[in-house]
Parts: sequence; C-alpha cells; structure tokens
Amino acid sequence: MSYAVRLLYTALQKLLITQLILVFLVMLVYAYLEGSNSALAAGYGGGITLINGIIMAWRVSRVSNKSTLAALSGISASFGSTLFLMGIGMGVLKLNPLAILISFSIAHLGYVYLGHQINRASN
Repeated sequence: MSYAVRLLYTALQKLLITQLILVFLVMLVYAYLEGSNSALAAGYGGGITLINGIIMAWRVSRVSNKSTLAALSGISASFGSTLFLMGIGMGVLKLNPLAILISFSIAHLGYVYLGHQINRASN
C-alpha cells in the first residue's frame, strides 16, 4: 500500500468519526427542540452521509490500482444511494424531511474537514 493510499485511509477514518460526532450533535439538538421523532429523522439523514463515506472508503480500496472508470462508478453508487435513501426516509417512512436534510447537510460538512486534513498532511 502506497503512502498516498495510507494517508487517504487515515483521512477517511477521521472523516467518518467527524461525521458521526456531527450527526450525534444534530440528533441531540433535534431531540431537545422537537422530540424523538425528529431526532430519529436527523439520525437517518446523517446515516445517509455516513453510508456515503463508507462507500467512498470501500471504493478507494478497490480503485487504488485501477482506472478512473471504477472511481466514477463509486461516485454514481454514492449519488444513487443518497437519492434512494432520501426517498425511502421521506416517502415511505414519513420522517421529518427538514431534519433529514439538515442532518445530511451538516454531516456532509465533514468533507470540508477531510479536505483540510489532506491539505495539512500534504504540506
């Protein structure tokens, strides 16, 4: 395993931990302000982001020696899973759409942290 791949794995681990903490905080705020149903919806929305991070980590392990076509298939799998899971949460499970979207968005800010970690390690 090359140094770059090890660096990316470390950054992805930090990303998932950061996203988990952000989701937990959003769930606590929703539980306090609106109750357990909205907290559950917030956990669901953050879980979608965590699933995308796991898909990305899995694709990095498979793409390290392959073409960019494999990377693009990972991106499309992540996008497709996001749409599918959002539809299930809002349409089938009837969870609070705003709580799902806010938690998803805040947990997605973990990617900003990932970019910061990669930039800091490269300098």
